[in-house]
Amino acid sequence: MSELIKIDAGFQNYAWGKDAKSSFVAKMKGLSKDTSGKFYAELWVGTHPSCPSKVAGANGELLDDFLKKPENQKKYFSPAHQGSDFRNTLPYLLKILSIRTALSIQAHPCKKLAEELHAKLPDKYKDPNHKPELICALTPFEALCCFRPLKAIIAFLKKVPELAKLVEAEEVLGKYWTASANELPAADSGEEKHALKAMMEKLYAVPADVCTTALRAHLKRVKDEGEKCPEDEVFARTYSQYPDDVGCWMVYFLNYVQLVPGQGLFLSDSEPHAYISGEGVEIMACSDNVVRAGLTPKWKDVHTLINMLKYDTTGLDSARHEKSTKEDEAKWQVQLYQPPKQFPDFSLYRLQYNHGSGHGTTTVTLPTIGLGFCVEGTAKVNGVEVKAGDCFAVPYGKMTCQAEGKNSLVFVASTNDLSHCKSAL
Repeated sequence: MSELIKIDAGFQNYAWGKDAKSSFVAKMKGLSKDTSGKFYAELWVGTHPSCPSKVAGANGELLDDFLKKPENQKKYFSPAHQGSDFRNTLPYLLKILSIRTALSIQAHPCKKLAEELHAKLPDKYKDPNHKPELICALTPFEALCCFRPLKAIIAFLKKVPELAKLVEAEEVLGKYWTASANELPAADSGEEKHALKAMMEKLYAVPADVCTTALRAHLKRVKDEGEKCPEDEVFARTYSQYPDDVGCWMVYFLNYVQLVPGQGLFLSDSEPHAYISGEGVEIMACSDNVVRAGLTPKWKDVHTLINMLKYDTTGLDSARHEKSTKEDEAKWQVQLYQPPKQFPDFSLYRLQYNHGSGHGTTTVTLPTIGLGFCVEGTAKVNGVEVKAGDCFAVPYGKMTCQAEGKNSLVFVASTNDLSHCKSAL
């Protein structure tokens, strides 16, 4: 039944990651005692060429090469998978993130734009794929994502005159600057989107020295004020990490979200976001395409970002995934995080056992190959023991997870429901 194989996952040492002793990524790799000073940021489980996984104990065989063998394609990929555009390939990438400083203000391209960017700038956009993604918090987690309602943005602009001046708020918003809430344009209307885009264009066109003066003036007032709102505190913190960076202003345009373990956010293409702090499990389409416009020393593509964003103000409602506390008969909490059906690339199971003793077994059904890891305790997956730090791959179909007398937390990724994948029908 098992056909489970252990995986040797790669990792990334980015500047925004955590030091070894506090990084979940380092813990997963058994490197918590590393004193090199490196920051451990991301664990990658998948076949993306930027950091491909290997089959454990197989003399360095790449997971991608393992899955190219005809007998393994038949064993791990479902008939629906093989009848779709995903045939013989792994369409998703599973990660763990350990975040010390804010990630860049960013968005990910849709499939069409990804293909165009890859053809035009292959050194910057290294694959032609889109990158919808979902983050599930492992620890308390902070993020900025999706535009706030226009009413809330206007309230912040009136509170932060330096920012209002930079985006020429009174001119751009016109009658809406002094309008009551019920006189504002409808959410996601053309008028609202036009106003948001116009303000972004104004903000990112401001000369650096003018922006710096405004940032410092606002920072001084924030520090001088006794009582601060959460957004002011995040502004001050991101400014300390990225001094004089125009991206600090996005705290007042994007929703500030605080997640508890088990809560998640799904971000489709073209939604602005920036993860601020915490540890989380991330699942995404198999891509590394990022369009950046602030809070980063990396290359930025502001023009592309401004023109690709959706500028909707209702995105957060559909992005949220609440934590489930329901237990099945075996005392497992089983939660499936699924994006909308138009994104067949991935889904994510979170399996948690909190009872300290017992051997309850739960079963989930995977639409095709599953990749996963154990992040806490010990369990048996398809009859094979996995402990904290172990990564693995399992075939499609029924997958069992048995508690081993301890608290356990296991994540398993697969595709979304492939019956909605046009080419699989």
